[in-house]
Amino acid sequence: MALLLAALLIAADQLSKAWLVTTLAVGSRERPLGLGFYIIHTRNNGAAFGILQNLHLQVGGLVIDGTFALGVLSALVGLAIFFTLLGSGRRLAALTRISLALVLAGAWGNMIDRFRLGYVVDFVHFHVPGFDFPVFNVADACIVVGAALLLLASLVASGRAAPADGRQGRRRSVARERHPHHAGDLPAEFPELPPLREDGAGSAVERGGHDSV
Repeated sequence: MALLLAALLIAADQLSKAWLVTTLAVGSRERPLGLGFYIIHTRNNGAAFGILQNLHLQVGGLVIDGTFALGVLSALVGLAIFFTLLGSGRRLAALTRISLALVLAGAWGNMIDRFRLGYVVDFVHFHVPGFDFPVFNVADACIVVGAALLLLASLVASGRAAPADGRQGRRRSVARERHPHHAGDLPAEFPELPPLREDGAGSAVERGGHDSV
């Protein structure tokens, strides 16, 4: 189910970008959607929200720009999540599976753009007086929401573990009170026994008895 969700989100990301390309030209005036959201056609050579778009490295004769490096990184992260969901997804909590599916969809959605186009198509712009959010797309939103849900899932799991540990400790305390002499709860120190001593009188009596016979 998680992998199906990821596939649907990747399809939604790619279809929304294909619609934008056929609807708005690059650099055209943005169109208002309401509540501070606008549609605009931009090209991003970096990571989510334009991060690392100016990266440019040269290793020998190979030129590595932000688009190629982030494409490889997105592919590797996506593969790790894909095999995690495929191999042990049923053992994960539902919220964890959903969050991983969102991150997978975001990583591979933008990866397709980087390897196919050499850039990422962004088109959602949110800005109000005094605040201007970077232009993003469906894949970017999946990554951010998925990361937030993954953090929430870890907090929920740790919150459930703490009461369970407390209940186990209380059960052990009640068991010790009911069975104070249980083999597993013997005191660490035992009282010292008096040292053995020779009974001289008894030996003499025994000797005397043998002599009288």
